[in-house]
Amino acid sequence: MQWKIKLMTYLKAGIEMKNNQSGFSLLEVLIALTIFGLYATVYISTQSGNLGTSIRMSNDLKLHNLAEMKMNEALIGKREFTNATKNDVDSGSFEISGYETYKYEVTITPIEFPSFEELMGKTSDESSEENKSDPLQQMIFEKLKKNMEEIIWQIKVKIIDTISGDEYELNSWINKSNAKIDTNFNL
Repeated sequence: MQWKIKLMTYLKAGIEMKNNQSGFSLLEVLIALTIFGLYATVYISTQSGNLGTSIRMSNDLKLHNLAEMKMNEALIGKREFTNATKNDVDSGSFEISGYETYKYEVTITPIEFPSFEELMGKTSDESSEENKSDPLQQMIFEKLKKNMEEIIWQIKVKIIDTISGDEYELNSWINKSNAKIDTNFNL
């Protein structure tokens, strides 16, 4: 009988202890899990966005470096620029290990300047006296235009990633060393 009294005393003490204990309720635990879930979702989506941006940036850097390499080859290589070679596209694939999926196109063309009328903002159908240009100004402009188009050529390098379809284009100008300049400004 004494053991029954002891058992009852222990059970009463246990019930009283549970009532006196402080802890988290189910609602508090659910609120904490919701806050943690939102934080984890935002963190993971931010990190995946950063990863995607890093991958695109890495590919852009590869394309840029390959374009610079091809540009330097075109600038250093003493290629002859003539009207016969204008719009001649040099294309191919890279033979560098790890870059076989990248293609290039190198185009060298003479630069084209607008006409005197276009620069002055005049249209061809405007024939009033005030819109007519001074013939001397027009002749000087035409000579300078012809000389500049003879001297300055544009180099365009285009790199294409055949896997992703990404493209990168780099442009520069080069002066034609053997250009013949017309210095005769006689009327």
